[in-house]
Amino acid sequence: MELLKANYKIKCEMGACPNRATHTIKFNRVGIGSRLHVCDECLKELYALIGTQIVPKSVETAKKKVGK
Repeated sequence: MELLKANYKIKCEMGACPNRATHTIKFNRVGIGSRLHVCDECLKELYALIGTQIVPKSVETAKKKVGK
């Protein structure tokens, strides 16, 4: 999956959004439905919604603690 800048003037495809798409989400599969065009506002809202469901794990330290 890739996130690209929109090359064409196309309407946002998220629901009834009237804005123009600024980004394109390109899926790995091929075909007509392999791209989703979204505007900045919808992309930010989608990012926030994903962040509520998927929380990244904290990074563990590189050094191991000295034995007890």
